[in-house]
Formats: sequence, C-alpha cells, structure tokens
Amino acid sequence: MKRVADDYERINNVLQADKSVMSDACKALVLQDFAEKFNEYFDLIGLPRLELSCRNGIYKIDVSFEAERIKKFNVLK
Repeated sequence: MKRVADDYERINNVLQADKSVMSDACKALVLQDFAEKFNEYFDLIGLPRLELSCRNGIYKIDVSFEAERIKKFNVLK
C-alpha cells in the first residue's frame, strides 16, 4: 500500500508541475499586457516580472515591477 501511495504522490506532483508550465511566449504577452495597464498609473522602469507556481491545484502568481514615479490622476465620481 505504501508503494501505491508513493506512486500516487509522484504522479500527482508531475501532473501539478505540468499544469504550472507557461510558455515563454505566453509569459511575454502577459507581461506586456501588465506593463500597458501599470503604465496608466506609474512610470515603469522596464517590464514587470512574473513568478508562477502551482501547489495542490492552486496557482500562486507574483507580479512585481519598479517605477520612477506614481502618476497623478483624478477619481471620477
């Protein structure tokens, strides 16, 4: 029974890792989209960075970027 549980865990880990793979082209497109949106509020220094991981079917996505300044904007009422 222990071997079956170990095999299940190994297979589950492989499947979860496979689901978390994002191609470089897709990642570049997502980062360009983020940069376009973030540029509405900040003066960015370079492109944002993205880290993606998946554990137990839950994705963790970290996006970070550097900016020279925060743009001023008015809030519409």
